[in-house]
Amino acid sequence: MKLLIDLSILRHPYCGLGQVAREYGEFLATHPDFFPADCDITLLVPKDWTGRFGNRVNYLVQKDIWRHLPCLMPHFDVWHSIHQLSAFRPWGRMTRRILTIHDVNFYYEKKGAKRERYRKRLQREVDSSSEICFISQFAMHDALRLIDLHGRTPHTVREAVLDSTDAVQQRPDGIPDERPFLLSIGVLKEKKNIHTLLSMMERLPEYNLVIAGGGSGGYADRLRNEAKRHSNVIMTGFVSDAGRNWLLAHCKGLCFPSLFEGFGRPIVEALQRGKPVFCSTSTSIPETAGDHAFYFSDFDPDSMAKVVSDGLRAFTPERAAAAKAYAESFSYEQHMSQYRELYTKR
Repeated sequence: MKLLIDLSILRHPYCGLGQVAREYGEFLATHPDFFPADCDITLLVPKDWTGRFGNRVNYLVQKDIWRHLPCLMPHFDVWHSIHQLSAFRPWGRMTRRILTIHDVNFYYEKKGAKRERYRKRLQREVDSSSEICFISQFAMHDALRLIDLHGRTPHTVREAVLDSTDAVQQRPDGIPDERPFLLSIGVLKEKKNIHTLLSMMERLPEYNLVIAGGGSGGYADRLRNEAKRHSNVIMTGFVSDAGRNWLLAHCKGLCFPSLFEGFGRPIVEALQRGKPVFCSTSTSIPETAGDHAFYFSDFDPDSMAKVVSDGLRAFTPERAAAAKAYAESFSYEQHMSQYRELYTKR
């Protein structure tokens, strides 16, 4: 069986989907015998990612012309699109395509004709696929309001998060030694709702807030300008993997007030390290965090500060151990076992 896994999103390696693609490649590199010997795996990657995931897999360097003329691409028996936004897809009906849908955030972020264009594009991706997978129950139910599977049975393959608790760490520049800090991780987009944390931090003067993430546009610019007016808010911009690992390992807790998430991987990364998580009740977040988080009932700064203060006091070593155990359920072994069954399905 010739299998292609589309990792073309590696052109943006530090966005959420780029991180998923990197972890797919790293899993394949460290588990060379996980798939049957007759499973000939090819990764579709940007040129500079060739060879980075070992020699168990083949590499196909993406070409822009394939976006418009997929008939020029080599043939594969099975094609896995690991997210719904890729510009690449197989040609014809001879290839069995597996499509993973992460979210339908466009429904909340776009309006009018643009929203409908995004919906129609997603429907076309679904229509050209044999198997449709979702990363959470919420993502599935949310999407099924907008698309028609034409009688096909959907699959829920919960997103995995590579355990990086023992990975290399490096302290990012600008983080004071003496001050305990709370952490926010994510791109600086309005849906992440990060601005609500700034007023909250006025009520928590004993802590710093480190905002790790980059972005451009009006919301990102406003957030940076407003953060300058808060003495206990530090914005690092994008951080390396080693910097991210250090921040997660040394923070007092993760603040995640996002409004739209198909999954919410920083939540699991924090729980892997036995850290308290303070998050919204929006979209998929309660499904991901379960009983191991403290939830903001609203975004009033006094209320948010109380949730954090009370949660930090209530987060005992026993709760930390339970959080770590729960985070193990997001393992790549479990995740890839489900896809292995779909890849080899006859």
